[in-house]
Amino acid sequence: MRSTKFLAAAAVLAMCSPAFAQDMASDSTRIISDPLYLTLQGELYGASGWQYGSLNRDNYDNTGAFASKTHVTTNAFDQTFLYGITDDFALHLDWGYDTRDASTHPVGGGDTTRDSSGWTDPEFGLIYRLMDQRADPLTLDLRADYSPDAFSGKSAVADNIGTTARGGQMADFGATLGHEGPMFTIAAKFDAIWLDTAKIINQNNDDVSLTSATWNYRIGLDTQTRLNDLFSINAGVGHTFTNNGQVYNETTGLGHITDGGDVTDLNAALNYQVLADTLVASLQYQHNFYQNTRDLFPTSPTNNSSVRNKDEDLVGVTMRYAFH
Repeated sequence: MRSTKFLAAAAVLAMCSPAFAQDMASDSTRIISDPLYLTLQGELYGASGWQYGSLNRDNYDNTGAFASKTHVTTNAFDQTFLYGITDDFALHLDWGYDTRDASTHPVGGGDTTRDSSGWTDPEFGLIYRLMDQRADPLTLDLRADYSPDAFSGKSAVADNIGTTARGGQMADFGATLGHEGPMFTIAAKFDAIWLDTAKIINQNNDDVSLTSATWNYRIGLDTQTRLNDLFSINAGVGHTFTNNGQVYNETTGLGHITDGGDVTDLNAALNYQVLADTLVASLQYQHNFYQNTRDLFPTSPTNNSSVRNKDEDLVGVTMRYAFH
């Protein structure tokens, strides 16, 4: 509830900001670093990015006693392409390669380190511009993305590196509604994310864990303020509503409920136009606030556990480019 109120307050503040108040005139220019950017017919857009993440969390046992602390570092390399079929319809591809190092420090010692790396499942999608500021007061985009279960999900163990693929299919259905002015853009986003049953293999004993399919939902607000012809600042806030999942171990027959907890994110970026409307460099930062999570075993409560004080910092750079 606090996160939803925070999003509402952020929207009101953005709309009441001097930039918004002075910039209500519509502008249909398509700026490649802008939240409302969409390729024109025959235009190819690309974004090559790297992001470093640092996550910390505290782990508690079934009695509620502190058990260990975990620190996770990630390196994510991502490539995005967008191609304009028409001025209002574009195809989308996103693919990446991630590495993840997780170190756990239990009470009493006995630290462990687990490493994962691999290709992410590719994501294919389309964007259709239902309303365009060339003819309408606002811009409305409808989005749909699909990610197949292209790579196996394998947990990291002492002697084997894990994978970073989810282990299941994913689909995202979303909409973006916004207004672009000469100096300021504001865009509200909604996404309904379908996560199919995920299959994770334990490489120690070949146990298979299945996590049930579920729907998650995200709302967000993105802005861009153009300071001059060279520099702009993007700022945004989002909240993901995470539903519970059912996890079943096919080998042991043991099942449990996972309460994933919601996530609120704050993000910002500084953009520099290397070549006007052709090449843009961005320096980015994001902080993720995670709610507490729990794993509950109805038939074996001694296995219950929870995670608290979980948060994450992400920094990265992205090069965006367009071939007109």
